[in-house]
Amino acid sequence: MAGSEEQRIIARGLHSPGPLLLVKKKLDEFKGRHIRVIVSSDDAADEIVDFFMKMGAKVEIDNAGDDIHVVVDLTESGEDA
Repeated sequence: MAGSEEQRIIARGLHSPGPLLLVKKKLDEFKGRHIRVIVSSDDAADEIVDFFMKMGAKVEIDNAGDDIHVVVDLTESGEDA
């Protein structure tokens, strides 16, 4: 992912399904291939991971302090995101 622009979506502090709804809204207006979603709970991270995996995206989880970063690569998903 080095050298590519990454869209950040900060959904920290939102309870489910808030982070997923925010991701879906932002995804409609985003044209890039790499997304980092920052959430505060395992439940929110799991929902986002499931959503992107169903799209065929490569998804990784990165913990940073109290935050959970869901790192998404849409390059191989076939989506026009």
